[in-house]
Amino acid sequence: MRVVLRHCTWLLPLVAALLSVTPAVAQPAVDDQWNAAYRIVVQGRNVGSEQVAVVRDASGMTIRSSGGIAGGGYVLRAAEFVYGPTGVPVSMRTEARLKDQALIVETTVAEGKATNKVTQGETATTVSHDVAADAIFLPNNVFAAAQALAYRVVTLQAGATVPLYVAPQAQVKATLSAVGDERMQTAAGMYEVRRHVLDLDNAGTPMVLLLWAEKATGRLIRYSITAAGVDVVREDLTSVFTREVKEFRENDQTLLIAGVGFNIGATISRPAGRTAPGKKDKNVEKLPAVVLVGGSGNVDRDTIAYGVPVMGQLAGHLADAGYLVVRYDKRGVGQSGGRAESATLSDYADDVVSVVRWLRKQKDVDGNRMFVVGHSEGGAVALIAASRTGDIKAVATIAAPGTKGSDLVLEQQRRALDGLKISDEEKQRRIDLQKQIMNAVLTGTGWEGVPEAVRKQADTAWFRSFLQWEPTPVLKKVDQPLLILHGELDKQVPLQNAELLNGLAAQRKKGPATLVLVPGINHLLVPAKTGEVAEYASLQAAKVSPEVAKQIVEWLGKLPGR
Repeated sequence: MRVVLRHCTWLLPLVAALLSVTPAVAQPAVDDQWNAAYRIVVQGRNVGSEQVAVVRDASGMTIRSSGGIAGGGYVLRAAEFVYGPTGVPVSMRTEARLKDQALIVETTVAEGKATNKVTQGETATTVSHDVAADAIFLPNNVFAAAQALAYRVVTLQAGATVPLYVAPQAQVKATLSAVGDERMQTAAGMYEVRRHVLDLDNAGTPMVLLLWAEKATGRLIRYSITAAGVDVVREDLTSVFTREVKEFRENDQTLLIAGVGFNIGATISRPAGRTAPGKKDKNVEKLPAVVLVGGSGNVDRDTIAYGVPVMGQLAGHLADAGYLVVRYDKRGVGQSGGRAESATLSDYADDVVSVVRWLRKQKDVDGNRMFVVGHSEGGAVALIAASRTGDIKAVATIAAPGTKGSDLVLEQQRRALDGLKISDEEKQRRIDLQKQIMNAVLTGTGWEGVPEAVRKQADTAWFRSFLQWEPTPVLKKVDQPLLILHGELDKQVPLQNAELLNGLAAQRKKGPATLVLVPGINHLLVPAKTGEVAEYASLQAAKVSPEVAKQIVEWLGKLPGR
């Protein structure tokens, strides 16, 4: 699993953002012993790992761990969490070093009181708090504690609450706001997984915790602290051959498609009742095919954005309408090879062409009815691919950029700055810095005064190619019919981009263009109220509007030869 994180403020003093959740347990199973290693990822970087051992029997449960974050001032030596036979917290102990001083926290729970002895260097203090009978230990920076939370929440429904004891500071309440069943595919097979979203008030600051656990066993798979930009993933699930299966139809086919020098991990969705034909099958009914192209970032075939599997759900809608649908992991992501760090829009278009050429050879695909649908940046990639091969018979863009890439970046920044309570002078300073960075990316000069971390993030082949994106010369080479679809509430790639694309497409000598605006949906293609990016976090349970697939299917059905 490839994990990409955008922001991190980690290793804050004890009760701050790096909240490691420590749950109380459901009824312990007898003779359940196992161990695993967990990789800790912060801002896309591996920063350490924890070795975790769990023993569950009739007497209760014990979780032990060692390792943890390497560097940053805090180093975990060992931790132990003990729960009684009914899941009540009994004791915990953590041994660590904080800024070159030994830090030991020993907690015991009895008669509704948690008593903590905290020893830092030569100084020892004791503090006590009232705790709920079913409270869950919650020390910072010890991620093994999340295993107990996994055992607890895997049996609960949305709306349930869980008391969390942030030893040695305070008890807080977590609310299980959403629960969803998913699948995770590995080289060894498929895991049935349950995903949990927990909301809590952390010292006056709202926080969201995400936790994935095996449905059958409750064993922790992945744990994310969104505000801190931290992801903790079980080592056996960090392989390139592991991916989260957010959307899965019973007849879906997963496979590898030959790309340019590497394989592309893909999923084929077919109409209900249809399966992949065998080698000996003859007279196979041929289906029209659609290739879905995801947007920017290191996204996999489902294009999960803020919990919404945009391409995964769209694939299901199109398959239900009678199409064979291909969605795939971007190069360097999930089960696809290649190197994401050196990829450009042009390279991503090569991958689309590779998938289309593979499709043409399949028994159940009609080579005269192969179409490409690209979302957001994927719309630009789809247009580039269509300009390179006539095997693509029509193109649909969804929420695609209709301006120069550099103009869109500045537009998005200005919109984001408008939502901040900062002075006009500070806003202008940030805009000027953004312009300096973009110019430096394009010219290779002018990096003076730009922080090294910012340069490292911005000075990439992909960002350079996106800044250089200009739809006019590409559209002149696209002769295929073109659908330009856009959500009327899209504030991330504003509506005028669709209107600009449509105007440019109308100037082509060949190929009709159709503009469709879908009311009430945002950039993620889900129903929304405002369409603003700030609203996305509240839409994690939303579904891609079926109106998107309906408009695509109706348009394809009107094309000549259909």
